[in-house]
Amino acid sequence: MHLRLERVKDRIAHHKLDALLVSSIVNVRYLFGFTGSNAMTLITPDTSFFITDRRYTQQSRQQVQNAEIIIAQKDLIAELKKIREIHAGVKLGFESMHLKVKDFMQLKKTLPQAKLIGSERIVEKIASVKDAEEVENVKKAGAICGKVLEAVIPLLKPGVSELDISAELSYRAKKHGSETDPFEPIVASGKRSALPHGISSAKKLEHGDLVIIDFGAVVGGYAADITRTVVLGEYSSKQKEIADVVLKALEISESAAKPGLTGKQLDQVARDYIKEQGFGDFFQHSLGHGLGLDVHELPRIGEQSKDPIETGNVITLEPGIYNPEIGGVRIEDDFVITRDGFENLTPFPREVVIV
Repeated sequence: MHLRLERVKDRIAHHKLDALLVSSIVNVRYLFGFTGSNAMTLITPDTSFFITDRRYTQQSRQQVQNAEIIIAQKDLIAELKKIREIHAGVKLGFESMHLKVKDFMQLKKTLPQAKLIGSERIVEKIASVKDAEEVENVKKAGAICGKVLEAVIPLLKPGVSELDISAELSYRAKKHGSETDPFEPIVASGKRSALPHGISSAKKLEHGDLVIIDFGAVVGGYAADITRTVVLGEYSSKQKEIADVVLKALEISESAAKPGLTGKQLDQVARDYIKEQGFGDFFQHSLGHGLGLDVHELPRIGEQSKDPIETGNVITLEPGIYNPEIGGVRIEDDFVITRDGFENLTPFPREVVIV
């Protein structure tokens, strides 16, 4: 944790700031290991202040090091005016991607003497490069996902609802050691599988359905995110054609994944192949995203992304084709980028299974 703080302090100096206010609870956890739900931290080149409410008095003292702990009597932002490091003319960076408008207005009112500077993704850029322990946590979460799929795929039968399967995914992930769901499990079947980001419904599975299963697990706060597609009973030639293209798109994009690319360049590898096969109009989202304490982190892997792919990034790759007349297929795995390529952190078999 100390090294992470030092890196943030280096970036504060690089951006010519006097201090940085970190309000994202995910970023607060990354910097201090704090697992509560309400906290922020003020970081200066010389020291750090950790602000939380009275519910977390004991927990903050147990979890937080390398910071002066302040227990707020009312709201957290009001405590900032008591910190002597915030003086007239101070250049105070804040997380413009996370701070709510009402909190920003309160910040201006509380610190009228400060020069507030929106600072995007300072902590996120540091957090995008994982250490060995972080990667191992994602790998363990990925192993849980594999165990869950082994148990749940045989349960897919006509008459079972999407919500039934979603509940099984969540329950069995926790039984195998997941701390929580990183997001609500997605089970989308039949024509609903053509919804790129559908949610589980009361729809019953039917013979011939394509079924997209997208869920995750969490270990040590770090998420794995996996998607597999299953077909019930009968695999049509059109369904198989889509599945083969998606599988190949994942294979060629993972082979291309290496340091030095941008998110746009990696996305383009899969997107170009899917277009060449005649399905370009049916690939309707980015290829992937970074993964860690949050399900969606840097680097972004999409058509507009200039984010660099770096050694130590943990990313998802999730090509999909969604045809409203046929259904959808998405296959997703998680990877850590190494110096010369990648390691798959979710090695459960990818092929579309017929049940």
